[in-house]
Amino acid sequence: MKKTLTTLAAALAIGIVGTTAVQAADPAPKGKTVQEMRQPIPLSLERVNKVLGQPGVYILDCNPEEIHAKSHIKGSIHANIEDWTKLLPADKKNSFIIFYCINRLCTVSFEASLVAIDMGYENVYVMPDGIQGWVTHGYDFEGTGRKDPGLSMNKK
Repeated sequence: MKKTLTTLAAALAIGIVGTTAVQAADPAPKGKTVQEMRQPIPLSLERVNKVLGQPGVYILDCNPEEIHAKSHIKGSIHANIEDWTKLLPADKKNSFIIFYCINRLCTVSFEASLVAIDMGYENVYVMPDGIQGWVTHGYDFEGTGRKDPGLSMNKK
């Protein structure tokens, strides 16, 4: 039994040292741009709420029309249309574009963000929690879903 524990401890030590060496050889991508990473940066609901309405910030709702009509972030642009890329701002360097859809299971906002990155936009973000997370956490929204009496309990 003691030999088994010693062998196990040695294996774990080798595994930990090996992992540390690999991590040191391949550091995390700190300070890389969206263009270098080739993927959007995820933002929390709180962070999106803080930048909402600031100049140069564009929020694109990738949900179908039925969902957008029920609830969307105030000031967002409904982007689930044909030729949605025409809705993107002209300034690719200084515009901050945030995409969202219904929730974390929806990939449409992520896919749209990749298109924007491929078009050369430098500040591309996604809000993974989507409009469901936004409403559930009590952030203000627009749409016909505001008539739901249960929503007043979550209001922030």
